[in-house]
Amino acid sequence: MIRTLTILPVCLFFLMAVAGVTLAQERTVPPVATSANEVDSLRKKLEEQEVQINQLRQALQRQSEVIEQQQHLLNVLQQKIEQANQPTFTPAVVPPARVPSVSTDKANEAPAKVTQDVEAGFGKIKFNGLLQGWYAGGNGGFRDTFRLRRTELKFSGEITPEVKWTVMFDPAKVLSANNTYTTIDGTRVLADTSANQASRILQDAFITLDYIKNVHIDIGQYKVPLSLEGLQSSATLETVERAMFASDRGRGGSYGDVRDLGVMIRGPITKHFDYQVGLFNGSGENQNDVDKNDAKAVIGRLVVRPPFIKGLQIGGSGAWGNGARADRPRHDRLGGELLFVRGPFKFKSELMTGKDAELHRLGYYTHFGYRITPKVELIFRFDVWDPDARRETNSANVTERDYIAGFNYYILENKVKLQVNYLHKTFHNSIVPPRNQGLVNLQTSW
Repeated sequence: MIRTLTILPVCLFFLMAVAGVTLAQERTVPPVATSANEVDSLRKKLEEQEVQINQLRQALQRQSEVIEQQQHLLNVLQQKIEQANQPTFTPAVVPPARVPSVSTDKANEAPAKVTQDVEAGFGKIKFNGLLQGWYAGGNGGFRDTFRLRRTELKFSGEITPEVKWTVMFDPAKVLSANNTYTTIDGTRVLADTSANQASRILQDAFITLDYIKNVHIDIGQYKVPLSLEGLQSSATLETVERAMFASDRGRGGSYGDVRDLGVMIRGPITKHFDYQVGLFNGSGENQNDVDKNDAKAVIGRLVVRPPFIKGLQIGGSGAWGNGARADRPRHDRLGGELLFVRGPFKFKSELMTGKDAELHRLGYYTHFGYRITPKVELIFRFDVWDPDARRETNSANVTERDYIAGFNYYILENKVKLQVNYLHKTFHNSIVPPRNQGLVNLQTSW
């Protein structure tokens, strides 16, 4: 008890000493600054840090979404490869992209979109097209009309660098028939009918082999190598329609811009000399059809660009029909061409002659063009077509001469182009009265 009473004062004295030291320390600590300006400054700094943290969080979220989309595409691709029984592969891990510094202006931007190209079953695919809307008007019984002249849809692709393919359709065409009639007991009856080859919507369908340098082999259906303007793309024509020897189909004008089935070799011999030569079912009368006889047509074209005259091109083309019987009529062609382009000036001319069974035909044209501005080209053409050189008796065989004037307005070169042509048509010995015609073409190509 005495020991306890002795210790108690000592403890009380120790506690009082500690309390005194603590109070002394509290008196020596400087007071914390509590001014209003300093409090506002601290609050603003905290708010700015919170905004930056939110911006970084949003950027990380967008980056995560992009990575998930890329990983999904890789998974889909791997599944397709596995379905094709090809060796599978492990998709590479897409590393997270560096998160850019986020500014206040970009904080509310939408997440980046991932675009995907059109997928092909195998290899590469390219899609091109041409759409031409016409308005035509004239006198002499011609009915003014709007018309969709062409709606070409072209698909081409590459299986390997040595094997390519092309398919083109023209849905604007309407399948028509060629009918042959005979008379039995004084009554006219139908003797035979066949599809009009020029009306088939399947235009091109061929495979190209490029195993030999500068030698291209085309197998299938395509334009036969006949005539400069016959091979020229419809999108790049200087006039609304081609020359009559290639466009007046109702009177035998099939000396260019015709297709057939066969095999062709083409390519440059030198940089100044090109060739095309092929073996076909016919000279343009077997489009998407089997041959009607054993005869085959040999068709070719040669082009020379003399190095000493810049812009000059000279060429020739022809077809040997290899036929002589009633069931194998001859369809021979022979023609020459000339093209000269220098600056804004263009001159071109062609002559085509040939024989279809017993009919001898002749056509030619001369064309002038001049760009008065980069977008406006004035044109003039003189075009002649004689579907039967032996006769001048009626509208089916009379020689026609067309005088054509107009202009081309290249809104975006041949991608978007407006063409306006005025035609004055005359006929030998006025067997058919002269006529006037206007053609307007608005086209887009891609």
